[in-house]
Amino acid sequence: MDTRRDFIKKSVIAGAALYLPIYLRQESHAAYQNLKTRDPKKALVLWYSQTGQTRRYAKLICCILQGKGLAVDVRDLQGFDKNLLPNYDFIIIGTPVFYYDTPANVVDWLKTIPSIAGTPVAAFVSFGGPIGNEHNSSCHLLKLLAEKGGVPVGRDAFRNIATYPTPTWNNPKQISGQHLPNAETFDQVRRFTADTQARITRGETISVSYELTLRESFQTLPLVWLNKKAITKHTVDPQKCIGCETCVKKCPTKAINPFKQTVDREKCLACFGCLNNCPADAVVMEYTGERLYGFPEYLRRNKITIMEPPELSTCSL
Repeated sequence: MDTRRDFIKKSVIAGAALYLPIYLRQESHAAYQNLKTRDPKKALVLWYSQTGQTRRYAKLICCILQGKGLAVDVRDLQGFDKNLLPNYDFIIIGTPVFYYDTPANVVDWLKTIPSIAGTPVAAFVSFGGPIGNEHNSSCHLLKLLAEKGGVPVGRDAFRNIATYPTPTWNNPKQISGQHLPNAETFDQVRRFTADTQARITRGETISVSYELTLRESFQTLPLVWLNKKAITKHTVDPQKCIGCETCVKKCPTKAINPFKQTVDREKCLACFGCLNNCPADAVVMEYTGERLYGFPEYLRRNKITIMEPPELSTCSL
């Protein structure tokens, strides 16, 4: 039986045939505002995370900046008061890559933030495997921040173990990343943070350069709609549910009601956050008739422990 990725790939083939596989970069030459400071004192690290990968990188960045003497707040984007953004003189935001792009709910959130004119901004994404359009996803974040007056000073993408649920979790991309993040990944995060801070000190900005590739053309296809059509069952098992409401907290559109065992299919973004975060394996999701299980269960079955950066045990968050 086809996995979800197989289903999407087959659906994409017809549309992909309309595009040439070009690999070019298109740079944005927007005239950025001048940095309002070269010596930031108060930084904000925002994260949107569904399985903890992006949150882990955000917390590491926070620890590094604290070690450099900055006052740093690290917050979940969901629930953060966007009106507080102008109070910071350095903003970093991180998200996972969803459907080859920045998550739709994050895009909507950033489009409504107030002006952050002159504020140095940086972006990073987490991703589960190569050729996921991670470069363009991070650039999309920077572009949205720049549209509100932010001045781009850094971007990067950090690979980790894949969290995209499949019936057996055994596709090559998932297997190849089971050891990630590792020490090299955390070193990359440290370099990103240091390089970004150094650019601010020098008053330098970076360009927002998009790669024009075949995978970018996938954005024209209704990937979320295709996935939602393939989800043949999406509910909550009342016998397993422990009433913790983790699925409610993680759902960006509040589409799930565990007490009524219902999911609003119109609101659902097919982000799999409810499935991937339920500690009791109570979220029932079938894909083309085959039951999926979430990330915590995947880790348990494979006896995988995700590595943590040592800074998280010593810094104050």
